[in-house]
Amino acid sequence: HVTDLVEKIALSHPEISIRLIVNNQSRLHTSGNHNLKDIIYTVYGREIAANLLPVEVSNGIVKISGFIGKPVIARGNRNFENYFINGRYVKSLTGMSALEEAYRNNIMEGKFPACVLFLDVPPQTVDVNVHPAKVEVRFSDEKLIYEAVYFAVKNAIMLDTKPVEMKIPTREKTEAD
Repeated sequence: HVTDLVEKIALSHPEISIRLIVNNQSRLHTSGNHNLKDIIYTVYGREIAANLLPVEVSNGIVKISGFIGKPVIARGNRNFENYFINGRYVKSLTGMSALEEAYRNNIMEGKFPACVLFLDVPPQTVDVNVHPAKVEVRFSDEKLIYEAVYFAVKNAIMLDTKPVEMKIPTREKTEAD
């Protein structure tokens, strides 16, 4: 639990160098260089970091930034879904639903996308008193947040999806032609 918490703190603060030592072994050491992608590499490894898509969208009320995973790194659980509301790690059912719907038809059923998404929203629109641990949140306008996350993620996926060029193979004419 401690390692998981330290990883979330490291992801939420790429400007701070964090070192976690467990049983006299360095388990995690972030650079503090302000580069979120470097922190994701340190926390989740090369495969995840090499398959990220940037997300940067603002609609005037909600600002969403961070990274989502390409469909090839979808996992069998939601452990790689990270949401930060105004810099604080949270679990957001709205965020999860929007993210997973945006990936529909891009990943296999039963797989879940990876993300490290930061949502900056007006503080009065977030209710953190949903759960005693203050990890789950509710929004005063769930639809606004859902649509913001959905379209930010969908656009990032679509920008990465390059159309496949299909060519009809040519053959030389034969006597039968």
